[in-house]
Parts: sequence; C-alpha cells; structure tokens
Amino acid sequence: MPVEALMDDDLDELAWLNLDDVSRTLDVSEIEHLYQTLELEEARIEVEISDCVEHRNSVDTRLAQLSALHKSVEATSLLVKPMQRVIDATAGNAGAISGHVRELDQERVKLEHALNTVKETVELKSRLSELLTAMETRDVDRASLLVHEYKATSSDTLDSPFIAFASDSSPPRDIIAAATKELVERVTFMFNTAVESSNTREIGRCFRLFPQLGETQRGLDLYSEFLCAAITDKTRLAQVHTTYALRITRLFEAIASVVDNNFALVEQYYGRGYVLRIIQRLQMEGARRACLVLDFFEEERQVKRRLAQIQQVDVAKPRPLVKAKAEKDDGISDGDFKDIASILAEVVLIGRQVAAFNRFLESRAQPEALLLLGDPETQARVFLSTESLNKLVPLSSALPNTMHVDAQTGLVAHTQLTSRVEWLTNVYVELETFCVQRSMAKAMALDDTNELSGWDSAVISDVEARAQGPMVQTSSCVGDVFFVAKTALEHAVAVQQPRAVEAIAQCVLEAFGEFVRVMGQQAVEKWADVASVQRRILVALNNLDLANVYLQKMVDEVRIRLNTEWARLPETDKTKGQNAIDSLSAISSKLLQAQQHSIDQLSTSLLKPCMRSILQHSYRDIKYVLSDEEFNDVQSDNLFQQRFNLRIRKLGHQLRPRLLPSTYTLVVDAMCACLVYDWERAIRQSKFNMLGGMMFEKDVRFVQLCLEQEAGGVLRAKFAKLVQMARVVAEPAEASVAGVDKDVRALLANRVDVQPN
Repeated sequence: MPVEALMDDDLDELAWLNLDDVSRTLDVSEIEHLYQTLELEEARIEVEISDCVEHRNSVDTRLAQLSALHKSVEATSLLVKPMQRVIDATAGNAGAISGHVRELDQERVKLEHALNTVKETVELKSRLSELLTAMETRDVDRASLLVHEYKATSSDTLDSPFIAFASDSSPPRDIIAAATKELVERVTFMFNTAVESSNTREIGRCFRLFPQLGETQRGLDLYSEFLCAAITDKTRLAQVHTTYALRITRLFEAIASVVDNNFALVEQYYGRGYVLRIIQRLQMEGARRACLVLDFFEEERQVKRRLAQIQQVDVAKPRPLVKAKAEKDDGISDGDFKDIASILAEVVLIGRQVAAFNRFLESRAQPEALLLLGDPETQARVFLSTESLNKLVPLSSALPNTMHVDAQTGLVAHTQLTSRVEWLTNVYVELETFCVQRSMAKAMALDDTNELSGWDSAVISDVEARAQGPMVQTSSCVGDVFFVAKTALEHAVAVQQPRAVEAIAQCVLEAFGEFVRVMGQQAVEKWADVASVQRRILVALNNLDLANVYLQKMVDEVRIRLNTEWARLPETDKTKGQNAIDSLSAISSKLLQAQQHSIDQLSTSLLKPCMRSILQHSYRDIKYVLSDEEFNDVQSDNLFQQRFNLRIRKLGHQLRPRLLPSTYTLVVDAMCACLVYDWERAIRQSKFNMLGGMMFEKDVRFVQLCLEQEAGGVLRAKFAKLVQMARVVAEPAEASVAGVDKDVRALLANRVDVQPN
C-alpha cells in the first residue's frame, strides 16, 4: 500500500498515542499494531522531509522577498508618523470647534425664541389695544376676530417675562376672558333681536361670529331654534288643508329645504360634520310636529272607531257569490267602506312620506357622521346629548329613555315618531287586510259570467258555428281581483315596512285561495241548460289561464318596484320584502290544479261525447280488411279522413272563439286524450289485413296532423301508442314486432291474413 494513502488513514490514530500508554502495553497484537503505526508515521515524516528538500530553492526565494518587504514597511512607517501626528492634532481642534458650534447653535435657537416671544408680545399688546378699542366702539366683528386670533397665541408667550409689557393693568388672559364673555352675550342678544325682527342678514352675521368666539354649540343651537321657527312659518299654509298626508308632506318638504339651503353655510364657517347637530335638531322637530299631525289625524278620522268596527266583522267568512246574496251582512255600509278606503289612502301616503323623509335625512347625515367616527372629541361636541334629546320631547309623551344618536348614521334613534310609525303600520295592515278581503269578495260576488255576450248557443260537434258578435272570453272578476291585489302590494311597498309587506302578501295568498275555490266551483255547478254549463266551465278555464299570466306579471312588477324604492334600506329588510313577494308565486300551482280540474270537468261534459261522436260518424261504413282494388279506391277517396276533418273543424270553429289561445291548446290536448282512448278501444275490436293496416296507419298520421294544426304544437306523445298499433297491423306477416308492447302485439290476432301462433 502506498505511504501517502496510509498517512491519511492513520493520522487520527496517531493523534491520541501516548508514550506512557505504549510503554505499559503487554499484549503482543497491540504491540505489533503500534509498531506498524510508528513505521507508517516514520515513513510519512520522511516523505515530508523529502518534499522540503526538493522545494528548498523556492522557499529560500520567498523568504528573501518577505525580508525585503519587511524593510519597505519599516521605511513607510517612518514616513507616516509625522502625518499621523498632524491628523491627531487636527482632530482635537475639530472636536473643540464642534463643541463651540453646538453652543452657538443653542444660543441662536434661544435668541430666535426670545425674538419670537418679543414679537408675539408686541403683537399681543397691539391686539389687546385694538380689542379694547373695538369693545368701546361696539365693533363686534373686529373684536370677535381679535379674540379668535388670540386663541392662536402660544402658551409660552403668555407665560414669558415680557407679558407685563403687553398690558399695564390686568393680565391678558383676564382681559380676553372678560371680552369673550361680553361678546358672547352681545352676539346672542343681537341674534335674538334679529330673529324677532326677521332680519336674516343680521342672523347670518351673528351665526358666523359664534365659532370665532369658541361657542360653536351655542351658535348651532340658536340657529337650529331659528330654523325650527322658520319651518313653522313655511308649514302654516299647509294647516288649512284637511288632508293630513298633505300636511305631513309640506312639513317634511320644508325641513328638507332648510337642510339643503344651510348645509354649505354651516360647513363653511363651522367645518365638516358640524351640520349634524342642526340635522338632529330638525329631525326631532319634524318628529314632534309629525306626531301632532298624526294625533289630529287619529282623532278627526276616528281611526280607533273604524278599527273597532273592522274587528267586529268576521272578514274570514266566505262572501256570497250571487248578487242577490251580496248584501251588507257585515254591518259596514258602502259609506263606511268609502271612509275606510280614504283613511287607508291617507295612511299609505303618510307612511310613504315618513319613509322618504328618513331616507333623505340619512343621505345627508351619514357621510358627515362617517367623518367623525375617528374623532370622539369632535363627535361629543357635535352630537346632541341624551339629556338634550329628552328636553326636546314633550312631557306628555311617555317614551322609554332609549333615544340616542347613532354614530353610524348621525341621526337620533328611537324618536317619538318611531313609535307612531309602528302604530301607523299596524293601522295600515288592519285597514289594508280588510279592504283586500272586502274588495275581492265583492269582485267575485259581482262576477259577470252569466251576462257575457256570445254564449247563447251550446257547442255541438256536428253543427257549423253560427255567425255571431264578438265573444267575451273572460269574466270581470279576474281583472278586478288582480287590480285589488296589485294595489295592496304597491301600498305595502310604499310604506317601506317589511312586516307590512309580509302581512299583505299573506292576505293576498289567502284571498287568492278563495278565488281559486270559486273558479273551481263554477266548473261543477249544475245549471238547467247545456249552454250555461259550457259557458261557466270555459270561462273558468279562461279566467284561470289569464290569472296565471297576471300573477307572474304582478310579482315581477312589484319586485322591481320594491328593489327601486327600498334601495337605501338595510339588506335584511330588502330580503324580507323580496321573500314575501316571491311567496306569491305559490298561487301558480293552485291555479294549475284548478285549471286541470276544470279541464277534467270539460272532458266529462263535452269533449268525450264530442270526440266519440266524431269518431263514430267518421267510421261509418269503414273497414280495414281491404282488397287491392278497395285499397286504391280508399286512397283516392278516403271518407274517414274527410268526415273527421269536417267534424273536427266544426268543433274547432265553435271552441276557438270561446277560449284564449293558450287555453285552447290545453283543450285540444284534452281532446286528443279522449279521442285516443276511444280509438284504441275500437281498434282492438276491429279486423285487419296488411292493406287495411297500412290505411289505418295513414289515418292515424292524418288525425295527428289535423289536431296538431288545431293545437299549434306537437302531439306525438299522445299518438305514440296508436302509431305502434298501426305499425303492428301494417307490417307484413313475417315481419318482427320485437320491442313492441305486449298488449299492442296482441293486435296480431286481429289480422285475418296472419295465422295464429
């Protein structure tokens, strides 16, 4: 093994060898191992010595270079020492200069401060002199400006030793305090005098002076009182109107005009956010006056008596459906009902105006309130305190102590108008529910189905339709009922109270349940003549079909109206209102069920007999066991198809004018069901050969085409089984009928040219 390889492997082992340990070793194997290790170490040392001897010349050269470099460094060091002594001396001088510069800078700052203090003291003396002169000459504007400038004077100036120079008599603080107090009293007196004399220019002048004197709250409160008095003058003309909704409207319009006209003025002289105090004061004034109007409204319109009168009526009792029975059996005359309807109209208008007024105030106050959220001190100065709010509420108003200013909206929450709005909503729900039930019951009782023109003759399948005047396809109750329902829902949306929308939507649902029941009852009522029975069934079908169209249109229009008028309401309120409106769509399933029930009644009384008669007439002298000559004759002159086409056209000409297009499609679909049922039974009892089966298949295709033209749609599913039956009887004898229903394959037994299997 090479010596170089052994050196690296045994280097670590040689590191821990100790001569004392080697001398105490007695084991032969260990001694041999140590001997080998020492030999290897000796060989490594010899290799290193050989390398040193081999590179001796280069080592000597490098040592010589290092010796020369050492001498050069010593020479350079001797040259640098004088320069180092100069630098050390310069650094010492610079430190001393820096200390003196700092001292000079401090003295300069003190000197500038002293000069500023002297300057401010001189200016203060000048302002004090001007202030005293302005106070003597009653120059309120100049004095207020000087007081405002004094507030910008620093406290260091007022505490400086030069302050005695500024005033020879009293300290400046006392002079300014006395002047400020006198000015506040003087400006307040001037403001009140201007209000009494209606001098708006002087009022505006005094209003601008209060913030200069540091009396922003006093200025805002006095100006708010003035604005409230101005609202009284603006609304005095509305008091002559007997319509309380108009009084409320004039009141809220006056407040809105005042807010908009003074918004910029307050912001200019008092700053952003301070207008909130005036808005809150005007809100409380509007609530107070609105409550007074509502009190007079409740008393003069006798709302309590009307509500008690309604509560005594069993409005849930079904109304009679015949005019002769539609007497006033609920104790409320037509005059009383008109009074209730007029009260309801006023309640809706008042509720709409209150909601619009609240949204207006919120639109003006909320942006300003958001500015003050991060400034609690300013917020406390601007917002009306709970104590101030309670003073604005009349003593006769028993309100819980819950009024406070909402920091998010900047408006007063739970004012006295809030409880009156709840009362107004309850009154609205009571009145609207009664009017909806009464009006719908009256609309259904006065239904003009029996007086519709053009329904004198009955529908007969073998009679050509006679020329007559235009037929009225629907009765009056559909339009009347949906007019009442839509009007009530629009009223509920206008009030902008979610529980009002929910209550009226539930009332409309119950009323439409009664409407569906009445329409279904028309289809089963017994009448002396056939024409009357057909008229009531067909008109009921048209009414139900039209009601479904009106329902979807009504729901869509009311939903759009709600989203538009409730745009600024909270999302929870909008969601409740939308859910209440969407719940009206459940009426559609009831209408479809009643429509299907009426179609079943029509099928029993008219469609089944007519289709059976048409089928029997068309199959007179018709057979499906045909020779080649008979097959050719039938192809050229198919009596079955001619007869069927003639009769079905006659029936269609009589039914089409009596039905709406969509209703007529449903009736044709029911005609197909009646025809297919009887035809399948007849075919199972008929005999066929292959040519007759081919002709039967053509007849089925022809009948399907005729009825599809009448319905204006595809009826393939109705004729699917007949088509299978036609294919079975028209196939050659050896053809496979795999995949055909078992009962259809049984028709092979009716084939005279097929041997039974």
